[in-house]
Amino acid sequence: MQTSRKQSEQTLTAAVTPAGPRGTRSGTAATEMAVLLPLLVIIVFGAVEMANAVFLKQSLDIAAYEAAKVITRPGNNEALARTRCGEVLVLRKVSAYTLTFSPTVTTATPRGTQVTVTLTATASNMSYGPVHFMQGRTLSTVVVMVRL
Repeated sequence: MQTSRKQSEQTLTAAVTPAGPRGTRSGTAATEMAVLLPLLVIIVFGAVEMANAVFLKQSLDIAAYEAAKVITRPGNNEALARTRCGEVLVLRKVSAYTLTFSPTVTTATPRGTQVTVTLTATASNMSYGPVHFMQGRTLSTVVVMVRL
């Protein structure tokens, strides 16, 4: 009885004690890194892609608001509104966009008319890196102001 108890204690001690100088867990960290690194890379680039989409949306909001401020002034200001919108978007490095005004504003457009400015751009404008989650998507904003 005494010897079998000693043998079981030795077996238990051998199972808990690492074998060799590095233990039985050699290579575990490398395996964990190999499994988790692709997931971490996708999460990081996905976060950057979403931040770029938010930046693009804010850029569109600002540019549409600036265009609406210009086009609702008295006079025929469509060219000036398009120029102002383009200036804002160039500063924010947005290259391809579509700007529309509804209704068409001329000098004959009466005061108090609601003017709708719609600005649309593809999300790939601000897409960088190897992962393109926003590929093929468009972002748009609508601003409505009353003609002065």
